[in-house]
Amino acid sequence: MSFMKLVARAAVAMVLIGGVVRVPPAWPAGEEIVIRANAIEPHVFRATMGQRVNFVKRVDLPVHVEFGVDPSQHHVVQIPGTGPFWAVFHRPGTHSYVVHVYGTRTTATLHGIVEVVEDPQRPWKPGTCAAVVMGDCIEP
Repeated sequence: MSFMKLVARAAVAMVLIGGVVRVPPAWPAGEEIVIRANAIEPHVFRATMGQRVNFVKRVDLPVHVEFGVDPSQHHVVQIPGTGPFWAVFHRPGTHSYVVHVYGTRTTATLHGIVEVVEDPQRPWKPGTCAAVVMGDCIEP
């Protein structure tokens, strides 16, 4: 029996036995920033304007991420325990962020950078949103 027939039969059997198996949407591994208890990987992430960047938590502790350098205008995102959050950067340049990982007795503060290069197909115009996090403009 060919491999494709075997895969097709297995898929039919799964539907008949337990219904359709739902697989969470995937994204290329190179488009994610992984947050661990004591590190961000990669520390400097390089993206193109308009590229979706996923922030993934790989620690079983509360984590939040702060975007923006001005404390009066920063935007805080709590990373949900069930999945990542995403950001899209529309302005070329350096976008810094701070991650706080809350342990039982200490809080780890980690710093990261997203370096964004311009996309000639989508030039940035002053007055447009510099970055969008989960649908919210965070840097006018």
